[in-house]
Amino acid sequence: MNKIIIALSYAFCWGVGVTLTKIALSEITATTLLIIQLLSSVLFLATVCYLKERQFPFSWQRLKQGFAGIFEPALAYMFGIFGVKMTTVSNATLIASTEVILTIIFAAAFLGEKLTRAKFLLAGISFLGVSLLVLQDAQGAIHSSLIGDSLVLLGTLFAVVYVLFSKKQIETTNPLQLTTSQQTVGLITTVLCFSMLSILNPSYDVNAANISPQFWLLAVSSGIMQYALAFLLYLVALQNLPVSHAAFYLSLIPIFGVASAVVIIGEQPNLAQWVGGGLVVVSSSYANRLKPTQA
Repeated sequence: MNKIIIALSYAFCWGVGVTLTKIALSEITATTLLIIQLLSSVLFLATVCYLKERQFPFSWQRLKQGFAGIFEPALAYMFGIFGVKMTTVSNATLIASTEVILTIIFAAAFLGEKLTRAKFLLAGISFLGVSLLVLQDAQGAIHSSLIGDSLVLLGTLFAVVYVLFSKKQIETTNPLQLTTSQQTVGLITTVLCFSMLSILNPSYDVNAANISPQFWLLAVSSGIMQYALAFLLYLVALQNLPVSHAAFYLSLIPIFGVASAVVIIGEQPNLAQWVGGGLVVVSSSYANRLKPTQA
């Protein structure tokens, strides 16, 4: 499959998944939803593995390969959830969008990928585009929390660490097997963390009782899209793209999120959002033209 199509596909899955998650959060608590989504992802991936290999991918050897799942989805999404609760959605989106810049810097420091002015320029354009995309939310924001912003930033850093480890592993590992292992480790880590938190604060209890059938379907489908498919496609892309190149397509996530919100919820983007989306598309398009030797 064309590497551009794969990159667009994981951005699409994450973007639409975010919209579905927002809808699901209207009835399901964040902690419960995250567990349902991760469990749905693991069951989906394990089923696909079984159909392909006639065995379940839960051996100790495979689970050890998935250690990067501790960083993402586990820690990145847990810190992100608590951070969003304490800050605004617009702030959280802007901070998360710095993942492109952070990935470029970390890839240069730890993977030997070359830093270029072009990459920083395109990353800046991408960040400006995301800023315009969330401008409407920012205007309606009442408050923001430094602690919440810090938690979102920490979650973003965990996501970058996940990418660095995954890039090294994916060169010698099957993407489906690696995704399944990482998601399983992520689920186990999340369950353990939430269990300890619930002892300290009952509000973190995971309670799936009284969830209506349509919201169960929404939670499961968003889990498969946002975790199983998105992460699988991302790892497939990392096989053929430098980390810094693949990161630019992450900026398209808010675009697919806004577009899906228009289709599903009926939201209407303003002029600034249209301009912002155009800037993100332009930066991603030019990033794809960068030669691998520039990576």
